[in-house]
Amino acid sequence: MFRSLQERPKFKGKTVVLVDVSGSMAGKVSGKSDISRLDAAAGVAIVVRELCDDAHVFIFSTQVRQVPARRGFALRDAIGWAAGGTHLGAAVKAMNGYGYDRLLVFTDEQSMDPVGAPVGKQAYMINVAANRNGVGYGKWNHIDGWSEAVIDYIQYAEAEGLE
Repeated sequence: MFRSLQERPKFKGKTVVLVDVSGSMAGKVSGKSDISRLDAAAGVAIVVRELCDDAHVFIFSTQVRQVPARRGFALRDAIGWAAGGTHLGAAVKAMNGYGYDRLLVFTDEQSMDPVGAPVGKQAYMINVAANRNGVGYGKWNHIDGWSEAVIDYIQYAEAEGLE
């Protein structure tokens, strides 16, 4: 995996990856899947981390915590397991205070608190679930899906100025 990502274009600037580890992320991505929402989110976060010049990975449920700098499956292990409530709004507020050029949130878009607007240059709310309604609208670039094609889309959109 690392070798295959070496030649891909890198995200410039400070990228914050925010992964939802709340209890609802233990659910499956769809009724016909064996993959949990958290596994989908962690898998794409692993790839994103490799494609960033300056990556910072955080997890959240009822609290926000920075994940130690890890790569590959070690990053998946550091992300941990799904448990607790979902304070997505508080997590976004904490990241707005942390500062970033780009914020990527991997979530099922359930939240116990209101989700405010992002303050960085680019912000993506990436829904890894098949929920009908989400919370990441307004100034968010809202994406439904969780394959590596999400990364291709973001890189293309930023290169072309399509946000």
